[in-house]
Amino acid sequence: MTRFLHPAPWRILAILWTLGIVAACSLPGRTLPQSGLFEFDKLIHAALFFGFGVLWLLALRAPLRIRRWRVFLAGLAFAVLTEVYQGLLPFERFPDPYDALANGLGLCAALLAHGWWTRRRTSSS
Repeated sequence: MTRFLHPAPWRILAILWTLGIVAACSLPGRTLPQSGLFEFDKLIHAALFFGFGVLWLLALRAPLRIRRWRVFLAGLAFAVLTEVYQGLLPFERFPDPYDALANGLGLCAALLAHGWWTRRRTSSS
């Protein structure tokens, strides 16, 4: 699928997805902060950063190894910064290190899935 679509549409989707994450982090949260490792909220965080990772891997133009490192480092920084940002908001948002961990795990899952897909695609052609 990625061979048929130029990186520019992927880049637009990746930017929109990233802005969507920022928007979701900017919405007022529940009055009681939840901080546990195994909560449904963590699955949502992981899914958001899985999408972030996949879309940016498809959007960037660089050799695959460089792309993976860029997405990994930028994604980890973004994962931590979204939690710091939530701590700075003047309403019901709270930074949660477990959210940052879930973000990072989703990002790592995206990198692994993309690697698996790339190997599978190249071995079948």
